[in-house]
Amino acid sequence: MTVPLIDERHQELRWIVQMVALICLSDEFNSLRKELESLYLKNGNEPASVLAFQDALYTLMAQEEVDFRRARAY
Repeated sequence: MTVPLIDERHQELRWIVQMVALICLSDEFNSLRKELESLYLKNGNEPASVLAFQDALYTLMAQEEVDFRRARAY
């Protein structure tokens, strides 16, 4: 049995996906996303669900100081 060779870019993408998944599956993310979506719907911002998802993800990434340039270290 051989072990497949995984290039550096694959490792970077894998790390990014892990970070985003951890954030998106958190209770904090879902709570913030729902709150933002409600506010955006009330104010007529469309598409409210997409904007809320993006803003919640950005907020938590900034809060956690996720630096995707760090992916190169993994």
